[in-house]
Amino acid sequence: MKKYAPILGLFIALSACNKEDSQTNTPTAAQSFSELSVSENFNWSSSERLQFTVSLKEDANLPMDLQGSMLHLIDPAGNRIAISTIKANNKAQFSIIVPEETPGYELFLPATGESWPFTWEENISLQLINPLDNLNLVVNKRMGKNTVVSTPPGTNLFGNADFEQTITIDNVGYSFHPGTGTIDDTKWIVTDQDYSQSTQNGSQVFQVDNNRWTHFWQLHTVNAGDSIHIHAGSFSGTVRAYLFYYADGNSTNSISSSYKVLATGDQTLSAVVPAGATVVSALFNLYDGAWVDDVFLSNPPAITDTDGDGVADDQDDFPNDPTRAYLSYYPNAGRQTIAFEDMWPVQGDYDFNDMVVSVKGNLSKDANGSWVTAEYTVALDAFGGGIESGLALRLTDANKATMSSIISSVSGDASLDPDVTNGIILFSDPDAVRSQYYNNTEAGLMAQPDTLSFTITFATNNGDNFSPDFYIFHRQQRGREIHLPGFAGTSEADGSLFNTGDDVNGTYKTVNGLPWAMDIVLDGSNFQHPFEKIDMITAYPNFSLWAGSNGASNNDWYQTPNLGDVVDLTGL
Repeated sequence: MKKYAPILGLFIALSACNKEDSQTNTPTAAQSFSELSVSENFNWSSSERLQFTVSLKEDANLPMDLQGSMLHLIDPAGNRIAISTIKANNKAQFSIIVPEETPGYELFLPATGESWPFTWEENISLQLINPLDNLNLVVNKRMGKNTVVSTPPGTNLFGNADFEQTITIDNVGYSFHPGTGTIDDTKWIVTDQDYSQSTQNGSQVFQVDNNRWTHFWQLHTVNAGDSIHIHAGSFSGTVRAYLFYYADGNSTNSISSSYKVLATGDQTLSAVVPAGATVVSALFNLYDGAWVDDVFLSNPPAITDTDGDGVADDQDDFPNDPTRAYLSYYPNAGRQTIAFEDMWPVQGDYDFNDMVVSVKGNLSKDANGSWVTAEYTVALDAFGGGIESGLALRLTDANKATMSSIISSVSGDASLDPDVTNGIILFSDPDAVRSQYYNNTEAGLMAQPDTLSFTITFATNNGDNFSPDFYIFHRQQRGREIHLPGFAGTSEADGSLFNTGDDVNGTYKTVNGLPWAMDIVLDGSNFQHPFEKIDMITAYPNFSLWAGSNGASNNDWYQTPNLGDVVDLTGL
């Protein structure tokens, strides 16, 4: 019988593991875990992990610099699960971990209101809409948070808003950035003569000719952080409203933009003027006989940005907190369970219950896309180890390499590791965190798992993605660390143990690619870990087919255990 020691786990932030290359070979069934042999890159994770880059391609006739804007990843239920700041060249990077590859995810760009189906690729190219292209009609999706303002507040900034006066073409051209345009002159700027001022319902309106398109706009000065509304009192046909934001009247590229296809009962586009903007181009685009009347533009003091951080309340997860704006999750969906063998560098019995923990975290960013906090709750599911071990965490860059310090402080049930950059110690003595004796391995569920919670506060200006390196270490031998495959030892790891026993070059894998730790991400249920001395393959008959195929088949192996060989954590 083993001596039982508790351990707690954490695997924080957005995972940067690459999507596992699938093999098409016929799965080979093994009778025990030690008989398995896998490819060198197999990561032993039952989840969908993807590090991907999104490139936003602008139309040649619509220069738009989106740097600093946010790109959202939306799950099938309409929830934002990850967010990334758009960097130079209109590129954004994500690292996500979810239970499995699921259809229905979308990428959403609030700056323009556009959304695209997510394609589960490492490099994604998205074409930004050209407002002059009448074939591209995009419905604004705001994650179930649509806000319709039927009557925008404030004074109407549009001159000749009811079109009862004759419109004079002040500028004919395809480009509509401010350039040398006169600001606040209350005059409409029209690109062409494919329109008329017809009469509809007894009122003169602006109407585009049949089978033609046109657009018209006005320029106005604005203040960053103010709310702004553009509205059409009445319209017919395809009408779209736009707000393009510029640094000044001579700018040629917009800072960002907002966009909406008008619909009955949804005739107002509301936004917050972004940081750095002083000029707005308020534009309507019409196609094929469409008309519009009684348009309205207002720029009152910010009323939809309660905390004044420049993020509209309907996009702000923390509308009353100016230090935080966006919330994401780890894992991005579901919950992660991490299971350890503690005999490294020698192979263990592969029951993977020496340490079992479940993790769920909430991470926040500010309006500029920098990390602010990470709050984690960790359940200590099982303690089956014969060696007392502590639990620690190191944050690495997206490629799992050492990075400069990004942690300011840690509070709650954890503390900074003074010897490891970006290191955190959750505990060194397992008995210090276990409220009562239990192992949850030999006699089934003896007690509900203890939970630990802690908060990481990040240093300023840290918005890049990072990878968590969650590992255990022997209480009496600090340098004897055990990591998930793919991570190297910390600066405190005892390098003399590498390439001893069954370890290969400090990779925390054997010559056949077998690990000492693995993780499972499940949505809405607990992982049922094996009883003491029950091999993982015995407990889960389909496990060997999954591992033997390098993850290409039987990836739902965890759903079909031998119930007499696993521990059910759902209740006493």
